[in-house]
Amino acid sequence: MAANDSRRRDAGAAAVEFAGVLPIALFVIFLAFQAYTSFTTVSRVENIARTGAREAAQHYDPSLCVEYANRVRPYWLNDYKIDGGRTEVAGSDAVYCHVEAELPLLFKGVPLHHTVNRTVTMPLG
Repeated sequence: MAANDSRRRDAGAAAVEFAGVLPIALFVIFLAFQAYTSFTTVSRVENIARTGAREAAQHYDPSLCVEYANRVRPYWLNDYKIDGGRTEVAGSDAVYCHVEAELPLLFKGVPLHHTVNRTVTMPLG
């Protein structure tokens, strides 16, 4: 009879433990996904700038930087600015491409605004 009484006292303990751990687990999952989104954004912004500068340099036309950079911009990157053009590095003509983008957040009301800036400069030719 004693074993039966201890089972009744433990009834529902797993549900209480699950309810206590669930918010922590969801928060950890949210943080992991936000970190993934942040690292992916930084990587994509760098790729956009590099592609824009490389293609414009290969075509000897610095004005093409924005066009080529926009071609590789991922659809989910909404708040961004791309500019580029001719510059000079160590007395040689070069092209630069500058990309600025906001990190996307899962919850729009969270005041965690961070801007990613990347500039790539390549010699013409």
